[in-house]
Amino acid sequence: MGDSNKQVEPELPQRKEKNNKKPERPRAGLILLILAGLFTLYIPVQLYWLTFVPGNFAFTGILFGGLLLACGIVGWIMPHYVRILGIFGIILSILSLMGALGGMIIGMLLGIVGGCLCISWEQEDSGDNGKAPAKKEEAV
Repeated sequence: MGDSNKQVEPELPQRKEKNNKKPERPRAGLILLILAGLFTLYIPVQLYWLTFVPGNFAFTGILFGGLLLACGIVGWIMPHYVRILGIFGIILSILSLMGALGGMIIGMLLGIVGGCLCISWEQEDSGDNGKAPAKKEEAV
């Protein structure tokens, strides 16, 4: 009679299916873009008192680092725009070499690799429900 007190949890089919799917966004690429933005922002933020001095490139470092960070965060929120954000991430990473020494070069490399991962990511088509594509018959 002790078995009657046990509660059986029902199987949730939507959770099972969700575990078998590929990730919905390129997590590695977006994390690398966010880290590149943080590395690129590090030096200009340390020199914030020189940011608005005429002839100083620290402002461009803050601009490029902030935009890199924004590319990673926006890509995380809206994965449909990941490819174009990856392109912007690569361009901003290369340009950050002027304003913040590329985030100690590490930020530039992380941004380039993260942008390439974002560009190469392919979203799984949700319309096929996991079925293999049908073979096309050729006309004889």
